[in-house]
Amino acid sequence: MMLFRRLVLLVAALLCLPASALAAEVKTFAVAPFTVHGPEKYQYLGQGVQSMLESRMNWPGHLAPMDKAKAGNKLAKAPASESEAKKTANDLGVDYLAYGSVTVSGEQASVDIMVVGRDGKKWPKSLDTKIAELIPAMERTAQTLNNEIFQRPATPAAGKGGAPSSQLNSDFVVNQTNGDQKGYLNPSFRYAGPSDTPGVWRSQSMPIVSRGIAVGDFNGDGQNEVAILAQNSVEVFNYKDRQLMPIAKYQTPPNIMLLNISTLDINGDGKSEIIVSASYFKEPRSFILSLDGNKLVETQKDIKLYLNVVPVAPDFNRQLVGSKGEPKEIFVQGVHNVIFSGGQPQLSTRIPLPNKANPFNFAFVPEKSGYKVIINDDQDRIVVYTAKGERVAATEEQYCGSAVGLEFDPLMAPMEKPKSDHLWTYYYIPLPMIVSNLDKDERYEVLVSKNISLAAQFFETFRTFSQGEIHALYWDGVGMNLLWKTRRIKGTITGYALADIDNDGQKELVVCLTTWPGAAGVYARRTIVLAYKLDPASAGQAGEYGIDQSE
Repeated sequence: MMLFRRLVLLVAALLCLPASALAAEVKTFAVAPFTVHGPEKYQYLGQGVQSMLESRMNWPGHLAPMDKAKAGNKLAKAPASESEAKKTANDLGVDYLAYGSVTVSGEQASVDIMVVGRDGKKWPKSLDTKIAELIPAMERTAQTLNNEIFQRPATPAAGKGGAPSSQLNSDFVVNQTNGDQKGYLNPSFRYAGPSDTPGVWRSQSMPIVSRGIAVGDFNGDGQNEVAILAQNSVEVFNYKDRQLMPIAKYQTPPNIMLLNISTLDINGDGKSEIIVSASYFKEPRSFILSLDGNKLVETQKDIKLYLNVVPVAPDFNRQLVGSKGEPKEIFVQGVHNVIFSGGQPQLSTRIPLPNKANPFNFAFVPEKSGYKVIINDDQDRIVVYTAKGERVAATEEQYCGSAVGLEFDPLMAPMEKPKSDHLWTYYYIPLPMIVSNLDKDERYEVLVSKNISLAAQFFETFRTFSQGEIHALYWDGVGMNLLWKTRRIKGTITGYALADIDNDGQKELVVCLTTWPGAAGVYARRTIVLAYKLDPASAGQAGEYGIDQSE
């Protein structure tokens, strides 16, 4: 009885304690913009380093960033001294304030970080690194600060912390530079997993050489069909009994070079049209197809524009865009919205894009403060621009390389005719950059192809790759960083989309590829389509992916 009475008194005493006494107090912090010493083009690093350090210092249940909206002008710039930093921390009501500077000289960057507590304690850190290696260097420094100031335990290494709690798909390899990332496979390792593993559907092998893929409801029945762009045809299939069953085929003349395929419900009748961009003796000759029963009908032909469908800022709705052709430079400068006047497609308003943009090589990436513009340049590298057109970063890796090349020679005289042995320069039409938000967080991903092994065979109008991967990249404030990637895919990736290919209500990552039988067997190539299931538990709500690149 005495023991029971003591337990009752103990419980009553605990209930009387404030909640803060029962749980560890959560400290707060703020990060001021970093001062940048260097060329104007690197000024973006001030807010980039600020955002990255803020995300890395965040420790749920222990250390939380203050609401920037409440900071007002108090966090407009870096404190000029430690005393000013301490005063700012007190004015903001935070326990810690981080600030510093970035000095850029050539390809090198020097970062000085200072963390000041309201009690006057301070923790200085400095690092020297190459600009291209700034992110991992900042990761290590942030981890050191967390350990010294907050005694935060280091993130367990892969394989030492038990099984992962979740992962997008077992056939995806996840970047683990983010300590909070749910996954365990290191991106430095490349895996060649079988395509018939759980989570990956594989179509039958089809006797065509593909150049692109589009998924949409082409007949208005509420179910998606698959359109594959081949070398001289457009072929439509539907998904049935885990196979792609042929519905219709549209054959094109051999002197028409097919470049790109996209889809859009142009007239609002509930049926998506198939837009094919093509070239005829170095001039654009695009056309539009509509599926009528088991036939593909040409509703528009001989369109003297290069066409594509892309989500366009500021509302990011999918729109038909295009530009005129130019024999020496391929594209007339400027990408425009395309409207139909008198039933004929015409160029409308010009889209604000960098000068190197064309209908096939750009995408808008939304962010809190607006958007970034990304361009796939002539060297297959992704270049990042601000909404004002300022170049801020570029990848060292090459992405979106395709096998479809257009001949051009900007140095050829206007009236000169090329000889039979003329050495042309080629511009390769890039594969798409699909902007999405699979995990439903504050940042958008960009899905791109990455060619791994380049077969050393170059043909008249295309190049061939023997292996590839799909990478999900994201803008981290400094550059494009890897979030996850597929395991290595055997074959040449020719197209991909986020679409509900099997009509189960959830979108898949659909990848079209051409098999690689070796240089001696290029005429035996065939097409296969893969579909990767996306785990709703890891990717947010099923079927909701932010910007929609396919209908």
